[in-house]
Amino acid sequence: MFQAADTVLSNYFTFSGRANRAEYWWWMLFMFLTAVVMVLVDAFFIAPSFSQSPIALDGKSPASLVTNLLLFFPSLTVSVRRLHDIDRSGLWILIVLVPLIGALLLFIWSLQGGTRGSNSYGPAPY
Repeated sequence: MFQAADTVLSNYFTFSGRANRAEYWWWMLFMFLTAVVMVLVDAFFIAPSFSQSPIALDGKSPASLVTNLLLFFPSLTVSVRRLHDIDRSGLWILIVLVPLIGALLLFIWSLQGGTRGSNSYGPAPY
């Protein structure tokens, strides 16, 4: 999991290339666990003192918000590279804007194995 997180974070703004299924799903697990930790940090350490602050975010969790902002681009890039692995354009990520059907289609594609050998987006990832 940490190797996948390191790979994704080292390719922070890299949309080119391919990401295999394992890299993508280990990154998703890392994101989920990070979100859980940040919610707990907010609940136990930040929220009690932050709610009294004059700059309160109307119930928003500051640690979770900052973490989500920092990890948005790596999540986007690994998703695009995952689409490249199944020989689809990264622009297919925009299908998520179609309610329900788009997210379901991206989920199904993320479960598919990548194309064997090289494809139009580069050589097979490790």
